[in-house]
Amino acid sequence: MERNKQKVQLNGKEILGKKVLILGEAGSGKTRLAAQLLQELMDLVNSERISVIDLAPKRVGEFGGKLTDYLSIGGKVKYYSPKQVYTPRLSGKSPKQILHYTELNRRNMQPLFNNFIRNSTGVLVINDITLYLHSGELKTVLQCVQLAKTFLATAYYGSKLAEDLGTGISLRERQLTDRLAAFMDLVVKID
Repeated sequence: MERNKQKVQLNGKEILGKKVLILGEAGSGKTRLAAQLLQELMDLVNSERISVIDLAPKRVGEFGGKLTDYLSIGGKVKYYSPKQVYTPRLSGKSPKQILHYTELNRRNMQPLFNNFIRNSTGVLVINDITLYLHSGELKTVLQCVQLAKTFLATAYYGSKLAEDLGTGISLRERQLTDRLAAFMDLVVKID
């Protein structure tokens, strides 16, 4: 597995046919880079062969932000996003509330993964995979990775959101992201 710890300039041709994970702190530019790569993939591949699962919440300050904040998708690709995305560590005021938000996210996100598994395309882009990994199953994500010839995902990998009021979701998120990275051809860490 090729790992790159420097800020890199990737392009769509380089990632075509590969499994790529973009890691970084909140506000580091993960979604912006993924949007740029998605735009290039849309120019290289028939858009009907591209699926996007955008799990990011709406932008709140430096946190969150959807791919559609950076590019217009407008019916060009299969675009899926939950109607509601919660920010458990930012919004939760108690451990119980944080865990409740993670479970609501899982329930809202699971059908999107199931849909891709039933109707897979050659290219899959997932924005903010870590929100699903708070309580979702890694095996579901790995099934999607295997179905897509080209896989691109962004994942939070930092310390700004480490405080989880003792719920363990930050540790679970980190451990599952590390396990997911082991299945990638390229892992890019944005500092």
